[in-house]
Amino acid sequence: MCATAGQDDRPLEESEREIWRTVVRGGWGLFAEINAAMSEHGMSQVDLRILEALADERERGISELAAAVHMTVSTVSRQITRLIDEGSVGRVERGTDGRHRFVRITAHGRRVLDRHMAVRDTVIRQLVIDRLSADEYQTFGEVFRKIDAGLSSRRTD
Repeated sequence: MCATAGQDDRPLEESEREIWRTVVRGGWGLFAEINAAMSEHGMSQVDLRILEALADERERGISELAAAVHMTVSTVSRQITRLIDEGSVGRVERGTDGRHRFVRITAHGRRVLDRHMAVRDTVIRQLVIDRLSADEYQTFGEVFRKIDAGLSSRRTD
């Protein structure tokens, strides 16, 4: 979403831009390491993200799930079809019209999720948690809670 009239649209100062470049380099690098570790085990971060989001709720609609994982409905729909075929996700039958599909994680999907999280958690422990103090890691979480809250408020405006 673009900045709207009245919002601060000043360009970043050079010091702010350098901090942002550091965030991007570190973030992309971290995700590359997670992807590589998961790929070595035949896993994907997309599956992890979708299964985690489904584990948080009893059931979700595809559009709601797409919003929760910050992916397009078509991408999530394709992934869900594959996860259903694998037995990790099941359809939820509802009396509503067929245009609104609901899904939930299965027991098999929870086992798959546990394996995915174990691989991801190992990388996060090695590359993030073990390199930060407990206070720094807490602050890291607080920063991203604020960013997520700001993103959520933009989606509801």
